[in-house]
Amino acid sequence: MTRRIVFRPQAATELAEAVDWYEARGQGLGAEFLRSLDAVVAHLQRNPTLYPIVFGNARRAVLR
Repeated sequence: MTRRIVFRPQAATELAEAVDWYEARGQGLGAEFLRSLDAVVAHLQRNPTLYPIVFGNARRAVLR
């Protein structure tokens, strides 16, 4: 069963800023960051209990 992932509204702004930051440091790094994010989100959907609950039923997954 695939779980639905919900991001806070502020996440879109932070994500765009992070992509720009990485891309400013090297061409293609922004895209690599997005690939890393996609991989973590997919893993979180498949294995949500591997990630700690931080508030209510919200879990936190940290990117490398």
